[in-house]
Amino acid sequence: MNHDHMRQAMLASVAEAPVGQLVSVPALDNPIIPDTEHSLARRRLFVITSTMVLNIVAVWFLQFVPWSDWRTGLALNLVDTAILLWFVAHYRDLLLARFMVFGLAVGFTELAADAWLVDYTKTLDYSVGGGPMLWRSPLWMPFAWEIVAVQFGYVGLWLWNRFGGWGLVGIGLLGAINIPYYEEMARHINWWQYGNCRMLFHTPYYIILGEFGIAILLAILTKRVSQGNLATVFVAGAAGGLGIFICYALAYTLTDSTPLP
Repeated sequence: MNHDHMRQAMLASVAEAPVGQLVSVPALDNPIIPDTEHSLARRRLFVITSTMVLNIVAVWFLQFVPWSDWRTGLALNLVDTAILLWFVAHYRDLLLARFMVFGLAVGFTELAADAWLVDYTKTLDYSVGGGPMLWRSPLWMPFAWEIVAVQFGYVGLWLWNRFGGWGLVGIGLLGAINIPYYEEMARHINWWQYGNCRMLFHTPYYIILGEFGIAILLAILTKRVSQGNLATVFVAGAAGGLGIFICYALAYTLTDSTPLP
């Protein structure tokens, strides 16, 4: 029943009431306003978690594609980015746009961590994927980290707001499971591989431990992203990239400070 029909029904009830009887009439001039911000937040959470599910499924199937290389990594990134950009444009979602800028800042700053893993620890090898490089990383790697930062930053912030400290623990555990899944599958789909370190199957222990801290860090930093100005977004992103370096370095020191037998 629309607003006009409701008004007509109420006026009819007043007209039919006996003389002298009090009739309660709702304030029709002040209809309830839908909680559009809450609705947008639900949609945003859904689309971001949908990209997480999409990536898990896509990476699983890519292991059966013998010609997979850097192009499939780039293609998956482009699909994720297109989905998020569509959401930003369709809903005029400036908050998600800020998260994407944050993710880009994380991704380009993280290049230093990749270079350290490749040149100093000599545990990370990108040569299996081929393709153009940016410093010591594949050209598409900053954009892969952009998606990871948006996903774990936003979902982590949601869990933190909902469950407090346990929410941060939850996103840390999710990071320690989900991101190393990509690390494990990367070897099978010719994106990158690890060696010369202690590993669980084909994923270094320091990666698993480091990703736990990285996921928590991204969630904490995104609170600033949702509240500050554009400069704050860039600073938070740069801090995220530096934090990735620190998390990996600390984890590597804990797991691989002594040489392999």
